[in-house]
Amino acid sequence: MKSLRPTHHESFNVLKNHGYELEHNFGHGENFLAMTLAALNMLAFAWHTMLDLLEPPWRKAREAAEKRTSFFAYVGTLTSFVVFPSWAELLDALATFTIPPNLLEPPKIE
Repeated sequence: MKSLRPTHHESFNVLKNHGYELEHNFGHGENFLAMTLAALNMLAFAWHTMLDLLEPPWRKAREAAEKRTSFFAYVGTLTSFVVFPSWAELLDALATFTIPPNLLEPPKIE
């Protein structure tokens, strides 16, 4: 299985083509907007790389999705429909492709 940690040369490819779309999204802003958005994107990439290295549940969830873009699409989809009480439960749902049944029950309104 391929390591989740990109090499030096792969990092630029990931930033441009695999989920961060750095060149496309951030070349159209006025003055400081483009620079600010690019900096935030680079910060997200650094944080995700750190999680790949240090957080086993994150790594397990990322490996289950195979592609970085698929992983972020799954996160967006799951969190659109389900409120997860913890980070650990979200990562477990992403890794196993299952949602705990108690989270699918509609909230009780009294």
